[in-house]
Amino acid sequence: MSKFFKVFCVFALAVFFVTPAFAEVQNVKISGDLTARVISRDDLDLDKDNAGNNGDDVQNYFMSTAEIQIDADLTDNVSTVISLVNQRDWDDVSSTEVNGATNNDNADFDVLLDLASVTLKEMIYSPLTVTIGRQNIWYGNGFIVGSKLRDDNASITAEEYTALSAFDAITATVDLDPWTIDAVYALEQENTVAGSDDVVLLGLNTGYEFNSYNAEAEAYAFQKTDVSQANAVKEDERILTLGLRGSMEPMSNLTLAAEGAVQYGRYSQALGEARARDGMAADISAQYAFADLSWKPTLALEYIYYSGEADDQNGNQGNDYEGWDPMYRGKFDTAIREFQNVYYATIQRGDNAAATTLDSDSGVTNQHQFLVIGSIKPTDTLTIDGRFAYFTFAEEPRGDRDDEIGTELDLILTYDYTEDVSLGLLTAWFFPGDYWIDGQDDTATDIVGSVKVSF
Repeated sequence: MSKFFKVFCVFALAVFFVTPAFAEVQNVKISGDLTARVISRDDLDLDKDNAGNNGDDVQNYFMSTAEIQIDADLTDNVSTVISLVNQRDWDDVSSTEVNGATNNDNADFDVLLDLASVTLKEMIYSPLTVTIGRQNIWYGNGFIVGSKLRDDNASITAEEYTALSAFDAITATVDLDPWTIDAVYALEQENTVAGSDDVVLLGLNTGYEFNSYNAEAEAYAFQKTDVSQANAVKEDERILTLGLRGSMEPMSNLTLAAEGAVQYGRYSQALGEARARDGMAADISAQYAFADLSWKPTLALEYIYYSGEADDQNGNQGNDYEGWDPMYRGKFDTAIREFQNVYYATIQRGDNAAATTLDSDSGVTNQHQFLVIGSIKPTDTLTIDGRFAYFTFAEEPRGDRDDEIGTELDLILTYDYTEDVSLGLLTAWFFPGDYWIDGQDDTATDIVGSVKVSF
């Protein structure tokens, strides 16, 4: 009886302490999604006769992503969020076998932490909100800071479809309607805990909402400092990005938007002294929605510019480095070109094909990009999106070759099967221009079918 009484007392004491903790929770929401994709790709390296280059001439495989998120609202303007993700190529044998033996510790089935943060509203005084921990950060159109795309356990081949995009950061927002001021500190890479060899992002973003034409504007400054590779022959990298962005609706159904940014700081390389940065980028667009017509068509024109480093072969030592660094861009408009020589190397990279460094022919620097984008809704549940893009170099790329990169056509069909289930089909073709060497200028294709369930 005495033993039972002790157990009862311990249980009662535990309930006494735990119950108030549960009582503090005002609301808990569990949500998530499951996405399955079938991917068929051909000649991403632009050479149909090449069977190497990681075998990316022909790719046919499935991948899936599973996400679950828990949001909890607590008392005193405190809320938390935790998000867990598993992403993997289906039954990837290459990751399950080591020296011919089965590896039971398969990273494909790891569950990774994407979000884990606490938000404190009205902290110190009412306009201030502070968020601490792993969180999503997106400013404006995501042109400069939007996503930290990564595949931490190397479990997917199509890295542009990664669900992991959060930052380990501390952000503060001061809402002084119509003004909004955001400050961010993000630790991008913690190398040696006791050393000064990290990658850090600091930023300040100020926005204003006008009371007419649904207009808004932002000014920002973001600095990325990379000390991770600094050594006796290479200095740390510093990228200071300053920019302005705005949008407005001068008339019903017409939206105009523009953004421009410059980059300063230091570009460092293993050979020679560090060089000063002098980069520029711009994004200008106009979109019109024909709301009164059946099928609700929309039409948009967009121009994107990234400054470039002419003939990036270390031949500009002593001059400013003019190549554009993509920072943490989250906005991508095409399925193939914008990931060329970022995730998918072209055969022209030769011995350096697998490195996918941000050279002058990467899809995120040294480029003029012209887009025509349209969409229609034949039914309430079906949307058809089409986009045509033309790419050319901003500066002479290499070898005194033609500056025409090529064109791309993307078609996207989205069918809302139910309120919770959507089916998608992407078909994309990249047609190389005169820049590419004969025999290494074959058309690249990308077909992706998807099923997504949200709950």
